[in-house]
Amino acid sequence: MMSLAFSSWGQFTVERSPWLDGPEITDDPIVQWWAVSNEETNEPLHVELIVEGINPRKTVRLDVDHAMELSLQPFRRYTRICVEPEFMLHTDRIWADPASPSDTLRLRPLRTGLEVDLEPIEFTPGASQLYHTSIPTLEALYEFLIINPTVGIAVVGHEQPAQTTSETNFESRERARAVWEYLVTKGVDPNRLAVEGQGSQRMRFPNPKTIEEAEANRRVTVRVTHY
Repeated sequence: MMSLAFSSWGQFTVERSPWLDGPEITDDPIVQWWAVSNEETNEPLHVELIVEGINPRKTVRLDVDHAMELSLQPFRRYTRICVEPEFMLHTDRIWADPASPSDTLRLRPLRTGLEVDLEPIEFTPGASQLYHTSIPTLEALYEFLIINPTVGIAVVGHEQPAQTTSETNFESRERARAVWEYLVTKGVDPNRLAVEGQGSQRMRFPNPKTIEEAEANRRVTVRVTHY
């Protein structure tokens, strides 16, 4: 299968906010309410949200109690991270949808087997070196392990298909290992961590049409191995 290296990305289109080309296009800020709840009980939670995109120059921490009103840009992508004791780490990336006046993040109570995509974990092109945009998520993962000291995790790498299956598996494992090394360097006990490379077995987009979809296949997930 053809390798999807950066040089071959001419076949993909660049992703943009799905509402920029719609009839409701506007440069006006989008007002949206954010809330956080327990996925199992629907109970509202009082949490701190780590958000990238509100201030282009720095990460913002929001104190969310029941609900918070925000003014969001329709052409900007936001990363949201939440770390709470006894709950699975939450990370996601969103566009501000003008058709959605409210958005509730649902945190999953911790249990063995839970798995989450780390958004974003990015690498330098064609390598397993972590890119600086990954730091907020890596720091959140470290904080998650600190405030939940009995949790063990598997760091799992996923990759776009390379020339061979063995190459794809190796690349996915190397990227997972880069996250492992970051955590161990921070002082996390290696016995709490495992490394897995799943190659292209679980691609989000088997037939990617945009650069972002291709990159989404090249990701890192975290699975709770014991709790």
